[in-house]
Amino acid sequence: MKRIAALLILFTFSISAFAQTKREWMKYADAAFKNGDYRNAVAFYTKVLDRNTPTDITHPYEIKPYVQVKKKNNDSAGVKKYNLTIALTAPDSLIIGKDSVKTAEAENTSVQNITHQIAECYRLNHDYPNAEIWYQQSMKMGAAEFPYECLWYGDALMKNKKYPAANIQYEAALTAATGKKDNEMIKLAKNKIAGCYMAIDPASMQKDVSITELDSAFNAGTSNFSANYYGDESNISFSSAREGNIVADPKKQNAKFTSDIFILNKTENVWTNLKRVFGPMNTNQNEGAGFLTADKGRFFFTRWSTANRNDCGIYFSRLFNGEWLISQKMNDKVNLDGYKSTDPCVTPDGSIIYYSSDRPGGYGKMDIWYEFIDEDGRTYGEPINMGPMFNTAGDEVSPFFHKATSTLYFSSDGHPGFGGLDVLKSSFNTSDSLWSMPKNLGQPINSSNDDTYFVLDESQENGFISSDRKECKACTGGACYKLYSVTKEKLIFDVKGTVYNSETNKPVPNATITFKDIRSDWEPFIITTDASGAYFYVLKEGVELYMKAQKDNFLGDAGTVITKALTESRHFEKDFFLAPASPSGTIK
Repeated sequence: MKRIAALLILFTFSISAFAQTKREWMKYADAAFKNGDYRNAVAFYTKVLDRNTPTDITHPYEIKPYVQVKKKNNDSAGVKKYNLTIALTAPDSLIIGKDSVKTAEAENTSVQNITHQIAECYRLNHDYPNAEIWYQQSMKMGAAEFPYECLWYGDALMKNKKYPAANIQYEAALTAATGKKDNEMIKLAKNKIAGCYMAIDPASMQKDVSITELDSAFNAGTSNFSANYYGDESNISFSSAREGNIVADPKKQNAKFTSDIFILNKTENVWTNLKRVFGPMNTNQNEGAGFLTADKGRFFFTRWSTANRNDCGIYFSRLFNGEWLISQKMNDKVNLDGYKSTDPCVTPDGSIIYYSSDRPGGYGKMDIWYEFIDEDGRTYGEPINMGPMFNTAGDEVSPFFHKATSTLYFSSDGHPGFGGLDVLKSSFNTSDSLWSMPKNLGQPINSSNDDTYFVLDESQENGFISSDRKECKACTGGACYKLYSVTKEKLIFDVKGTVYNSETNKPVPNATITFKDIRSDWEPFIITTDASGAYFYVLKEGVELYMKAQKDNFLGDAGTVITKALTESRHFEKDFFLAPASPSGTIK
């Protein structure tokens, strides 16, 4: 739900028709910024910089600009205050325009503070072209007040695919952090630098993957996101902010900025029959990130207020006698008062719910957590954080558990990536109960902007992703999520090798290799090595095979090959070494 700012009507003002002073515009601007209404905040901050705005010199005003601060166990950190001296009038050298501003006098800190605030508004509203312009101007005025502003300037450059320029700013941030011995900022800067190098590395492009923007059945209105399989792969639920959505009062609430959950079903390879999700899930609030459990008996989703996006939690409904019951908010094991919880995902057996939350005990902003639940959606035990291998000082959101491969997909902007939220994956090894190190899925699944809500079908050949990689004409500045289909080429698995005489190391021709399915789902089969002792065989997906090489007058040799739970094509190599039988007899 990070990219749904356009859905929220957060901040309204009753402003007199008479001229407002700079001090009054500052109050409006700071209030809008605090409430996340960044578009209005930009307009109000710009009024403060406008030299035609009347000045109130009798009441000095404190600006409270947004400063990225370190978080420890989600404790609140104070925001440094900057005192405005007498007037807020911008110097003559500062010309306010729609998209640009000329250099101001470096010593005028009040102008720099406001310029910095405008840059922050554009960044937080995901309008990175304008964020780049305003950060650049703020940095020209000096960086004493904002020593890490180069990092956010680099972030805007990276979002705009200017990777070499962004890398220069991240290097500057690394130097500043090293001088201050700021370990958290050092780690963040290093991750960003790694991301820049990864973005320009041709190896990061996955040639077997294609991304296609979906048609108007999926993408209509201002924002469309969080597609997920609704019971089976021929039905999809997704969230959309579009005309006709449920509102409390059409005069006060715009339907196209309010998100509801819809479903589509596929007939003859075409997605049709658009309708709202059944039951009482949709309200005049925002609903998104719906998840129907494998037994089709429970539906989990995120609901957040149209008046305050920080008022956000996970709800669920149960199917009873063919009817969906009234939605209930999950208890404080998932939803903790004063904190956000979003993006539910339940394992196929229905026993574990993964979700994203900024609750205390995490490693930064939004973290991936999990909790044990029963068939009625009740939790037991304490919520468990996925740990520092998954979670960072940034955001980790939209977990998706892929049943066939026991792989958890999620999005993060704290791991090395291409600019914004990137999709990563980690597979669970059932033999040792350990997760693999999260791996970035590369391009084109990931872009320089935010890419999230990634899901994949059982075959791993088709899926969906939500992304703001393209500018949205329905939004003024920035971009909103659109839905894209993901198509991957079929995974290829094969095994090859050579059978050798273990004493002479010479190849053994015409040796037989028997393949036996460990789970007995497939009949055993046999292949024979060629004249050079070599063999090759194309394997099926999702199998665990026992292999044994044999030949008359030799002792056999064995091994295994496993394609189960693999998420990428793989070419196995397995050589066998047969020991000759003793001269006293023969061995069949």
